[in-house]
Amino acid sequence: MNNKYIYGTMALALVALLAVGAVSAQFGGRNGFLNSDLTEEDKVEFEAQRQAMQTAIENEDFGSWQALIQERVAKMQQEITEENFQKMIEKHSEMQEFRNAMDEARESGDYSKIQELKEEYDFKGKGNGIHKGPGEGKRMRQGSCPYANLE
Repeated sequence: MNNKYIYGTMALALVALLAVGAVSAQFGGRNGFLNSDLTEEDKVEFEAQRQAMQTAIENEDFGSWQALIQERVAKMQQEITEENFQKMIEKHSEMQEFRNAMDEARESGDYSKIQELKEEYDFKGKGNGIHKGPGEGKRMRQGSCPYANLE
């Protein structure tokens, strides 16, 4: 009986972890549209939890890892509301509109339109030149890549 409880908890934790990852990847992750509403305090807490999770895994500390996952599952369950689902739908629609408009601007070569769209949608790319927001990446053979200057 005790093993069933442990395996059930582990399965639930794994599913929750995968769900968090999938939702994060699908809807913008830490720097995307969904998390634009996070306060600075929320961002600090998120980073602290991420760091604690990493430490528990690196130290092979199952008890800490399990407690962190259970805390995360409890928070996720509180967030499963129709209101939050509607917010996700709205953010998804906004993101689709932005992507479609950016694709059209890129295809037509209208780079001033790209900048206008980024301002209109309040989109701020993050990063160091690679995988920044649309239209903010480095061109080929530029940046800090060790192969940038090879011919």
